[in-house]
Amino acid sequence: MKNNSLWSDALYRLRRNRAAMLGGFILIIVIICALLAPWIAPYSYSFQDLNLGASPPSSDHLLGTDILGRDLLSRILYGARISLLVGFVATGVALVIGVSWGIVAGYMGGRVDSIMMRIVDVLYLSLIHISEPTRPLYISYAVFCLK
Repeated sequence: MKNNSLWSDALYRLRRNRAAMLGGFILIIVIICALLAPWIAPYSYSFQDLNLGASPPSSDHLLGTDILGRDLLSRILYGARISLLVGFVATGVALVIGVSWGIVAGYMGGRVDSIMMRIVDVLYLSLIHISEPTRPLYISYAVFCLK
């Protein structure tokens, strides 16, 4: 048996997962399009032509226009920039908070660790009120995992 590192094993499993590779490819394309939006967008995201109104796709406007006559392709490309920024910032903040919380819980151990993990459990279970359709899943988690 060949000794592989954790990272090489994870990368091997990722490469063998076709859905993950397709998703990664699509994400890379979206990121590239968002970064290049000022150069590849056919119009400014705020340019309006009220005479067009909500027009269907055409050679001038590949995805059509909205009711204010703004090009939808341009607005999608520029909107992707904001969406990706929000996603990366939220992930970074969650990573910093989660790692810091875990370091403190792991270092202190014992009663402090137990209290901190119960706080995380309460925060996790508070999602019940946010996502009503998945309520049975959270209730079963509470019953079986928080004994």
